[in-house]
Amino acid sequence: MTQPVIVVGAGPVGLGTSLELARFGVPSVVLEQRPAPSTHPKTRNFNTRTMEITRGWGSLAYPRFRAVDTPPGWKSPIRFFDNVTSREFGHLDTAGFEGPGPAISPALPVMSSQDRLEAILRDAAAATGLVDLRLGHRVTALLAGSAPTDDHATVRVETGDCEYELTGSALVAADGVDSFVRNAIGVPLEGPQGIHHFVNCYFHADLESHLGDRKGVLLYVAGSAAGVLQPLDARGRWLCQITVQPDDWDRAKWGDERVTAWVRAAMGVDDLEVDVRSVGTWRMNVTVAERFVHGRVVLCGDAAHQFPPTGGLGVNTGIQGMHNVAWKLALHVLGIADHSLLDTYDDERRGPARRTADQSYENFQNVARLGAAIYGFGEQGLSADAILTETRRYGNHLGVEFGTRYSSAAVVPDGTTPPTVADDYSDYIQSATPGCRAPHVWIGPDHAISTVDLFTSGGFTLLTGSDGGTWLDAVAELRRNLRIPLAAYTIGSVGLDDDGTFFETYGIDTGGAVLVRPDGYVAWRSSRGGPANTLVDALITILGRNQP
Repeated sequence: MTQPVIVVGAGPVGLGTSLELARFGVPSVVLEQRPAPSTHPKTRNFNTRTMEITRGWGSLAYPRFRAVDTPPGWKSPIRFFDNVTSREFGHLDTAGFEGPGPAISPALPVMSSQDRLEAILRDAAAATGLVDLRLGHRVTALLAGSAPTDDHATVRVETGDCEYELTGSALVAADGVDSFVRNAIGVPLEGPQGIHHFVNCYFHADLESHLGDRKGVLLYVAGSAAGVLQPLDARGRWLCQITVQPDDWDRAKWGDERVTAWVRAAMGVDDLEVDVRSVGTWRMNVTVAERFVHGRVVLCGDAAHQFPPTGGLGVNTGIQGMHNVAWKLALHVLGIADHSLLDTYDDERRGPARRTADQSYENFQNVARLGAAIYGFGEQGLSADAILTETRRYGNHLGVEFGTRYSSAAVVPDGTTPPTVADDYSDYIQSATPGCRAPHVWIGPDHAISTVDLFTSGGFTLLTGSDGGTWLDAVAELRRNLRIPLAAYTIGSVGLDDDGTFFETYGIDTGGAVLVRPDGYVAWRSSRGGPANTLVDALITILGRNQP
């Protein structure tokens, strides 16, 4: 039996890793130092691409996530107030939080809170029967796994008054900003740290009855209270983020009375009832780890990169990065792929993470400049209109979600390039060029099936047409000789009806074929029929395998 993968951290990225590994039948042990699930909401946004990923985590995962989404009208705009019941100075539309719609994806984004999203993830993980979640288990030493020659990972774990050692086939560090694992293997973070300091407060209060038509995703205030209010469910659950000076960045200084006073001032309602549930602190970093893969140790999520909150890209980039590496790790520990495949995680994700960090910080600065201009204490002579155009990209981040093109040994180029866009942060055009996210196309009777859902089986997927028999023969050979998990679908066959949109979008004819990786990215493409060995060679190259 395959040794379990050790996952350190039971936040969205760590639990997501365990669910992705389970798709391949790989067990995992998830170690979380907290003795109980966190009730502090933290992040709010699972974007459209992340929600596409959740569709592979069991039949109830996606519907349950959708069930905790905020009601319509709460994902846009960003509003700027003196206080919320007083003067509104301006607003910024943020359509990106509402998703691109059914032409781009079958999924819809969710705006909720991390405590509720994690509860769904824990249930989904338990349902696999392959995830051993251990709360109150803290990793105190990394004993093996980070050296290039290591064939396993071993950690020392402390729980209560006991200590034990745990050995697994590999280790995924999803243990956050101050990652013990990252520090243990001596990987530095590149980029500025501690740029701003924040107090983050979770509370219950009936703010909704005072808002009227002033709904929004972020409600900035800059009167006697300065910061931002964030709705969690439009039913009385709220977060506020307060920017403070380093000498005021102390949880002990922010008791219930001080938080209540801040919320009342931000709303302009002196007698508002406020039930403070929890208070946290965090610092803004714009950092990326020097390397993501070290032997059998993989860094994911905030352990690998930290972004400003602009666009809600932190947890989403973490989940999408985890989605990139989990299948590679699974196939490696199962003996199907060489370690060289695992190394492509670093090749494919580190550069985009660096760009996303820089872009989100640029957008954070632009939103801050916009707010300063709106409130009248910005740069000399700078109007809100002067910076609104560059700030609008914050409200539309499809390029970041969908538009990354991978270039590594896990992609076989076909000599084509995807369409160019004006802004690779906000703009996106679907393309089946190798290295791109495989496009969403509606197929089947009444267009009820998305191609995206064909890629959730836990393996590679080959899509071909009615004249693609040669490719199907190659699939049979790959399954038989190399034990490669590989699904194959003939578009236009029973239940997979197509009106021509699929072949046009994917750039192939009915004799062509597209090979899609387990993470939904195009690995290889032949626009028309060809010898079966080209597909076989492509997969062998991607997996770092020898010829059968």
